[in-house]
Amino acid sequence: MIERKPIVGVMGSHDERWEEYARPLGELIARRGFHLMTGAGGGIMIEVCKAFQSVKGRKGVALGIRPAVDYKGEELSKDEFPNSYIDLPIITPLSAKAQSDAMPYSRNLVNVMSSKALVILPGSHGTRNEVSLGLMYEKPLMLFGPDEAFDQFPEEPLRSDDISHVEQFFDDVFGGEGQV
Repeated sequence: MIERKPIVGVMGSHDERWEEYARPLGELIARRGFHLMTGAGGGIMIEVCKAFQSVKGRKGVALGIRPAVDYKGEELSKDEFPNSYIDLPIITPLSAKAQSDAMPYSRNLVNVMSSKALVILPGSHGTRNEVSLGLMYEKPLMLFGPDEAFDQFPEEPLRSDDISHVEQFFDDVFGGEGQV
């Protein structure tokens, strides 16, 4: 049986893996016993899930929101989504990305609304959309990566390139929950 635990959503690039940030983040989420939510695709989504899965004795599951169509609006290949590190894929009839922040109906909205807290790694339009949605719905969120990677992002969220600051963010959001 899957235990009820907080879900941490991790969003970022579907092309680049940003291993130096995604790996320690995935491991931290697993060690804290949280569930992990991603968009189930490539790039950061694979890397953070792979690191999450590597933690022995983890209690959380890797959830992945699978869109119906890809970034070009074409039917999605089942070979591409969900990635092989997803424990529980959630299939939606939604698009892989929102058309605009005003029309947010995509898997981004599901990712944001289903997560108790969001950690955002570098990405582009889709990732910025997830940050906008997180701010709109007042979700606790933090940008994790080099500051220059977030030049095009809103200024409001916490920012750091230090995994210990992410751990402090989790302490602030979840209190003692998820302590090892």
